[in-house]
Amino acid sequence: MNKILIDKEEIILQKITKSIEVTSNIRTNVFGITKLIINVFKNCDIQLDSNLDNSKVDIVFNLKPNVNLNLYEYKQGNKSKVQYTFNLAEKSSINIEKFVNSNNPREMVIVNLDGCKSSIIYNFKSLATTKESYDIVVNHNNSESKSEIRNNAVCLDGGKVSFHVSGYVDKGYKNCVVNQNNHIINLTDNKCEIRPNLYINEYDTQANHSALIGGFNNEELFYLQSRGISLKDASKLLIRGFLLSNLKNKRIIKIILQKIKEYWR
Repeated sequence: MNKILIDKEEIILQKITKSIEVTSNIRTNVFGITKLIINVFKNCDIQLDSNLDNSKVDIVFNLKPNVNLNLYEYKQGNKSKVQYTFNLAEKSSINIEKFVNSNNPREMVIVNLDGCKSSIIYNFKSLATTKESYDIVVNHNNSESKSEIRNNAVCLDGGKVSFHVSGYVDKGYKNCVVNQNNHIINLTDNKCEIRPNLYINEYDTQANHSALIGGFNNEELFYLQSRGISLKDASKLLIRGFLLSNLKNKRIIKIILQKIKEYWR
């Protein structure tokens, strides 16, 4: 497992294998942006942890042809602005499992599916207690490319989440699959926002999106309470299932369970 830690503006590399090449400007440039470029040559896993405080970070992943990458990310800190760019070559794929427990983060995610049969699965989870903003753009720049974007957030206290998700397919790029699933459990009176956009200019495309903002299903809560489970524990159980869905990485799962335990003592 390749391990990368971003602590404020310092980038710390741990257990880096020959499957990847990492370059960075540890000192920020004139715009105060820390740059990190990760070239992936072979199938591998990367653990990316960040603790950012008023930081601006630009992270670029370049996947070579026929490469499969599993990226496991945990982000914390305050008032961070991060742009991620994922460039995927022919038959390359990336599976992302990501958990954010940060104050006032802003993110821009750009996915370029440049190669034929390139694909991304993006599993995003957040426990939000402050304002959070996420923009995701997926560019299907070749035929038979696939994207599966799954955003799940729970809003507590002062939590207020915004998802803007856009998928693009230009004419001539056939047999692409573009899926979006955005879901916010809002346990506050704050206004949350989901803007799912599909810009499809090719008939031979499968494109779907769903967007849901709300509380828990009353029938589910009633069923659990009818089995002797308190309302608090029923809510905790539903949140656990909601945030752990589609995750496989044991470390990310453990962190989420610990955070749920802290909020629902």
